[in-house]
This record gives sequence, structure tokens and C-alpha cells, in this order.
Amino acid sequence: MHPPVGRLKLNVDSAFKSATGSAGGGGILRDHNGRCICAFAKNYQGTISALDAEARALRDGLAMCCSKGFLDIMVETDSLMLTQSVTGQSQRPWDLTCIFQEMAEINHKLTTQIQHIPREANQTAHHLAGYGCSTDQTCFWELEAVLPHIVKGPYHLDKVGYPTLRT
Repeated sequence: MHPPVGRLKLNVDSAFKSATGSAGGGGILRDHNGRCICAFAKNYQGTISALDAEARALRDGLAMCCSKGFLDIMVETDSLMLTQSVTGQSQRPWDLTCIFQEMAEINHKLTTQIQHIPREANQTAHHLAGYGCSTDQTCFWELEAVLPHIVKGPYHLDKVGYPTLRT
């Protein structure tokens, strides 16, 4: 679902493979028409859990918005645990204190509203996170035309409002 006119929406997600310890995160900022304003994908070395990767992706997404001057954003994630940790509905894990402190410092400069969504509604961010898991660099895009091919399909389907069904 697109944000209302005049608002921007950031979707973030992570990919964490416990067997290999590899992790990545990704996010996309969109306008009310669903157009990509900017997006990122990043590999996370030394990640200890799925929540760690989710928190890093949110921190990096908020930092991206702040650095671009987008200060009023709706945030969506498919991680209920992250949403509850950020909103104070559950206790934050002590081993992620630094990441949550960094997130709070960035969030202090922003007006945000975080919401949990089903994973089917977060496919573009999911594919960006998968891309981040497979790359060894931090990637940023400011045009939808240059998004990675693995992301373009879910992005265009989401942009036109085509639902993704749970398999």
C-alpha cells in the first residue's frame, strides 16, 4: 500500500542465514505513487541474530532518509519483534543496545511512525535484503531503473498494487 499524498514510506527487511552466519539488509523509500525515491542493500558482517539484522536494516534505512533530508516518514517492517522493540511494547535485547541507541539518535531527527506488516507486503525490501546478503559492498540507488534485476519484478508488482500470496 502506498503512503498518503505528501508522505513517504520506508520499507525495510533483512536476510539472516544462521547456518552460515551471513546477513544482509535492504530498504526502499517510496512516494504516494509507489515510485522509488531511493533504496539500499548492505551486507552485515558479524550479525548475531535475525533481529540484529532487522535492527541494522532499520537503522540504515532511517540514516538514508535523514541524509537525504526526508524527515517525515512512515516505516514498515515484517519483523513483529523489531516493531515491538522499537515502540517499547517489548524489552530490547541487551546485546543489541548499541544498534538501538544509534537508531534512537537518528530517529530523534525524524518524525516516524513504525508499523508491522505481513511479509507478503514487504517483497521489495525482502529482495533488497537478499541482494545485500550476497554482496560485499553497500549499495544505494536513486532511480528505479537502476535497481538490481532481482528486485525489479517485486518492485513493479508492488507499485501497481498486485498482491503477493503466501505460498
